[in-house]
Amino acid sequence: MVKKRNLTKEKIIQTAFLLADEIGLNQVTFPKIAEKLDIKYPSLYNHFSNMDDLKIEMTAYLLNKLNSKLMQRLIGKSGENAIREFAYVYRDFAFENKNAYGLIMNIPSTEDEEVTRLAKEWAGIIHQVLDFYIKDETHLIHKSRALRSLLHGFVSMHFLGYFQNPVNVEDSFQLMIDDFILSVSRK
Repeated sequence: MVKKRNLTKEKIIQTAFLLADEIGLNQVTFPKIAEKLDIKYPSLYNHFSNMDDLKIEMTAYLLNKLNSKLMQRLIGKSGENAIREFAYVYRDFAFENKNAYGLIMNIPSTEDEEVTRLAKEWAGIIHQVLDFYIKDETHLIHKSRALRSLLHGFVSMHFLGYFQNPVNVEDSFQLMIDDFILSVSRK
């Protein structure tokens, strides 16, 4: 049993992620979180006003984790190596957080300042990676959108079970990234 004074936002968020992995993000509710924590669910309202509030905090937590991992793994890398690293870190992060990944796709509809700041930070990381090849701001935005779309499309289709063909999925991912790198490295 979690004592009230030991109940923190982070503990609740972690429990919500664990539950999402067990039962799916859309099935997570305050009563189910409370049951998992062995507390009465009204206690959760001391930390979050409702499930939407909790999901916003979960999104911020995820984005913070993704940005940190990207910045850590991109140190000292540029050009092709940076694009590859970005792509693999993003894909692996999505796979590790499969049930919570949908939160990242809801960012545009989130009006939370922290989520917006973290999303801009994430976009800034992509821009820094691509800036090695692209100096024109408009072209940089186009290619940033292309890379994000490629990665999200691949991850989403993989989650939905589209890649059942005997052709190696890892090879497909690598080929996709190779093609993208070729598209930005052409002068």
